[in-house]
Amino acid sequence: MVGLAGKSIKGMFFILIILILFSSITVFADKSFVFDDAMLFNEEGIIGLEEKANLLSTSYNMDIIIVTTNDAMGKTSMEYADDFFDYNGFGVGDNFDGILFLIDMDNGEAYISTSGIGIKYLTDERIERVLDDVFDSGLVEGDYYGATLGFLKGTEEYLKAGIPSDQHNYPEEPKEKNRLTFFDLIISLLGGLGSFGIFFISIKSKYKMKKPVKPLNFRNNSIVSFTENEDKLIDSFVTTRVIPKPQNNSSSSSSGRSTTHKSSSGRSHGGGGRKFK
Repeated sequence: MVGLAGKSIKGMFFILIILILFSSITVFADKSFVFDDAMLFNEEGIIGLEEKANLLSTSYNMDIIIVTTNDAMGKTSMEYADDFFDYNGFGVGDNFDGILFLIDMDNGEAYISTSGIGIKYLTDERIERVLDDVFDSGLVEGDYYGATLGFLKGTEEYLKAGIPSDQHNYPEEPKEKNRLTFFDLIISLLGGLGSFGIFFISIKSKYKMKKPVKPLNFRNNSIVSFTENEDKLIDSFVTTRVIPKPQNNSSSSSSGRSTTHKSSSGRSHGGGGRKFK
């Protein structure tokens, strides 16, 4: 009986371990990674992209998300991509690690949004190169499936390469939206009235009758005097020197830069996009 009980405990312990391992493996399997709202892919294409994105997400413990849309709801591609990632619960861990690829048919732009450790992997320079892969894979020609494969291929290459040694985040200053204040309105009205007054006075003065000008006897009132002037060149010399070319270190200093900004949720995101229409 003791031996049987021991075997039962060992069996239950083994089953428990299997369940824990299986649940950890299937965390990503239960997620959707492709959201084809613009209906750019066929069913087979969606399944293929889901498998590739799932494998990449599992391998690097981050969310690799693919989104298409026909309606950006009045947002820019950057805003739509960031909000889609933030408000749909994507991102692994406390830093919300992940990368989202958006084909925005509304704004005609392909955009990559990065979050957490994804910001470190995909620097500004690397994002541009991944976008090169996207465009070279047929985005402009309408091969959206091929373009998305280009994104996955380029992203996987940089994930394998690891985080660049000179990687650094560069927070971008938020742009202030222009607002018309009451003071601005008063200044604008006064400026407009002033301009109108000057224009009115100048036009009115042109139509006034001018007094006749008395003719001038230029022969009796003109004095002309000519003098001779000579300039003599005494000596001359030329100085020459070599001006060194300025060294351009901008490429080396910015190669590992990841420009970041705040999304509407308050999180930090990196990213970049490119118009295709």
